[in-house]
Amino acid sequence: MADEPRFGSVTVHQAKDALSQFLADVCKGKVRMEIVDGGHTCVLISKDELDSLEGALEILANTSEVQKIATGLAALTHSIAQGPLVLTESAQAN
Repeated sequence: MADEPRFGSVTVHQAKDALSQFLADVCKGKVRMEIVDGGHTCVLISKDELDSLEGALEILANTSEVQKIATGLAALTHSIAQGPLVLTESAQAN
């Protein structure tokens, strides 16, 4: 994608020292900032980008294809929650 946001990556210590600059960069441009602290990572995005992503998800969630997938996953989850799957003797013979 030509308009794909750029990612920067910094440690949590670097982020502490430059948070106001990151805020300005993220809100002005279409950039995201990845903040890493050992095994933990978060991404700083603008409120406008978050609103846009949430809007797109809402549109996708209302499509019939996604609703079919959700129904199928719910049925599968329900079946699994009922207990372990056990093969009957007739199913094992086939």
